Amino acid sequence: MYTLNKNEYDDALNLINCCVSCLKNGGKAEDILSEMLKSFKADDAVFLSANNNCDGVNLANSYVLRKDRKYLNQYADYFWRYDPLYQMQFCTTPDNPVFKTDDVIPYSQLVNLEYYNSFLRPQNLLGELVIRLYSKDSIFGAISLQRFKEHPNFAKKDTQKASLLVPYLINIFETANRFIKINEERMLLEQWMESHPEGIILLDSELQPIFYNSQAKLFCQLLNGMNEKALYDSTSVEISIPQVIAQDCKNLTRPHENNSPLQSHSNRIINVKHKKRYYIQYFPIISPSRELPIWRFIIFLNELTRYGGYAEEILTKQHKLSEREEIIAQYAAIGLSNKQIAEKLCISPYTVQNHLKSVFEKTGLNNRTQLANLVKYTDSLLS
Repeated sequence: MYTLNKNEYDDALNLINCCVSCLKNGGKAEDILSEMLKSFKADDAVFLSANNNCDGVNLANSYVLRKDRKYLNQYADYFWRYDPLYQMQFCTTPDNPVFKTDDVIPYSQLVNLEYYNSFLRPQNLLGELVIRLYSKDSIFGAISLQRFKEHPNFAKKDTQKASLLVPYLINIFETANRFIKINEERMLLEQWMESHPEGIILLDSELQPIFYNSQAKLFCQLLNGMNEKALYDSTSVEISIPQVIAQDCKNLTRPHENNSPLQSHSNRIINVKHKKRYYIQYFPIISPSRELPIWRFIIFLNELTRYGGYAEEILTKQHKLSEREEIIAQYAAIGLSNKQIAEKLCISPYTVQNHLKSVFEKTGLNNRTQLANLVKYTDSLLS
């Protein structure tokens, strides 16, 4: 059995350090492949990603380091079926994470295959060193280091050195896949929030915006006093969170600091320039597992003036009030007592009290004055 000498171990260690640096600094897998070309004296490198059924190549996630992609396209379209290494590249068994061409087929047989004469030979390729990247049942792909025909074939020492890299390479691809998934989910969430008719703001513990959609940006610009002309010229301007919003968020954290019950959310109505009125909902989020609480805030902004006389009706439905709760809320908003509401609806004052308690819990309001700002009385209610 071949044993790596000191220089070969040092070379492998340098590649491992390169992998670790790539993970820490957010480098690209292509950077690692470039270093591997030098270390293994290879002429090119290809990363192949299998499709879901491992019966073909996912071309979108595959790449070649030096050559033109036309050969990669040919492989994905046709030649993978006849590649004697393909099945071993993408099998899920734990054996042989690293292998070379002649571990699968002797070179004397390979050169007689149509695959060699129609695909490898035009590229002047012969030997490959394949590194399989898989974790449990997940197959990330395979790295193929390639040498031209006139160069020495890969040897046992190359497979041993490559085997030392496998855990670190898998870590890189696992991390990259995780970031890709997170980024895709983030983009979908941002697209949904941007298309939402409400303004949405996400604030971190320093009350700095993590995300805001265009409706929220307009609100903040109006509240900060930006003139109408500037609103149309500010597409690339970052928003500044209005002081009143920041103060409301700070107020939500104070009950928690005094060991009082934490409010699940809070509300207010704010008038801004251009005769616009906004209904604002605050939802604080805290991580209870931390010794020092880390706060986040989700803020929803509804432009009341957009809906005209039906604004408050829409808002009460957003809070999932029942039909009876909505009617009682509107009566209470115009100043009727529990007894007066009970007489109109032919129910007991105690029942009215219970319905109002539910209304306050669902809306996050604390009193009838706040409720009056939220709900608008209509003549049809009393007819």
